[in-house]
Amino acid sequence: MASPKISVILPVRNEVRSLGRLLDQLLQQAYPADRFEILVADGRSGDGTRELVERKASGAAVSIRVVDNPGIRSGAGRNAGVAAASGGIILFIDGHCEIPSNHLLQDTVKLLEETGADCLCRPQPLIAFSPKGVGRIIADARASALGHGRDSLIYNMSHSGFVHPASSGATYRRIVFERLGMYDESFDACEDVEFNTRVAAAGYKAYTDPRLSVYYEPRSSFSGLFRQMMRYGIGRVRLARKHPESASMSQWVPAVLVAAFAVAIVGFALAIALGNWTVTVLAFPAAMFLLIAMAASVHLGWRHGWKHAVLGPIAYCAIYLGLGTGMWVELLRPAPRPRTAMNFSS
Repeated sequence: MASPKISVILPVRNEVRSLGRLLDQLLQQAYPADRFEILVADGRSGDGTRELVERKASGAAVSIRVVDNPGIRSGAGRNAGVAAASGGIILFIDGHCEIPSNHLLQDTVKLLEETGADCLCRPQPLIAFSPKGVGRIIADARASALGHGRDSLIYNMSHSGFVHPASSGATYRRIVFERLGMYDESFDACEDVEFNTRVAAAGYKAYTDPRLSVYYEPRSSFSGLFRQMMRYGIGRVRLARKHPESASMSQWVPAVLVAAFAVAIVGFALAIALGNWTVTVLAFPAAMFLLIAMAASVHLGWRHGWKHAVLGPIAYCAIYLGLGTGMWVELLRPAPRPRTAMNFSS
């Protein structure tokens, strides 16, 4: 019996630096070349990404196609890729990633068949392209207990079993799109979390396994990390507005923390203006977070080296203050109208 057809969708924009290696890793997969396709949903790149894909496609045994993404964002790219897909299994990978196993596609089919799942999740550790310096510190901080939600398995390389797909669902049976529709393009980030929230609400089973892991590239600067987290914060608020049942109290901690830092600044300003330093008690919540971040950084330093202990607090501040700032930006402006592309049609 022929192997199931897989459509691998890569939503990209200006990924020429890393995309070539990812395409090579896909072309080296131990899976029949005529039973999977690679669809590069390009958001109008200006760095030669399209030309790179066209060169890789020339003479390749696997079908590689560029799919235009005029919407630029990842959600629109995912929708464009799904609309062009011909496979019964649809798998998403971002352009700045590495695939550690040449059995990814083979294991994908095997796990779908063995578990009966409709959605497959995967660990996505931030270790692509062997990060060094600040990138290494960011990767280790994000993977720590303080650096991401405790209910998320996105960095867990040991867990296998049925899970909630919200944070790490990345592979789907075609029927999921036929029944649920597409990604909400009003999301600039967390569009995958929003879609996976609908997947879970519809009762589809999701399964995770380390064999499906894909390595992601961390940000290489604290400013880049802050901007990334800010986008995630905006996405979190949009997700909570659209799916209130998905929000938990802990998800609002970054917004509370930003408010605490604002109050601390006001407290110090009043102390200087009034000459009364007792008002600096207002800085207590912010100071407590800094102490926690410093303690977590010492732990990172003990495991990974002294630079983690010194720079770890900056990474944690970028994570939490970036998230919180994004949340406040979104809370203080009108909610955008959902823009889900028309329902999938085969």
